[in-house]
Amino acid sequence: MSEDIANNFELRPVIIGAVISIVCIVIGMSTGIGFLGIFGLIIGSAVAGFISENSTRYALIYGAIIGIVSSFLLFTVFTIPIFIILGLFGGFVGKIIKSNFQIE
Repeated sequence: MSEDIANNFELRPVIIGAVISIVCIVIGMSTGIGFLGIFGLIIGSAVAGFISENSTRYALIYGAIIGIVSSFLLFTVFTIPIFIILGLFGGFVGKIIKSNFQIE
């Protein structure tokens, strides 16, 4: 099981989603608009879920990784679980959008 996840891991969706998320969080922090960071995290992980070629499980893993990476910008005890949950939600939404459009 762990060999399957390690062999099929894609780095491109995680990097693209993390960059989108981090840019939105930094813009939100500099302008004082906190919701921009939250929506940026959801959009970044949704893009990662949309780009991923594997199953929904991988989209959720990518979303959780993006949530963990993005939580280091606002490092408090409460941001880590909230950002992981938002990343999971975004990855799931991105995969659902891809499956509804049947884009290949």
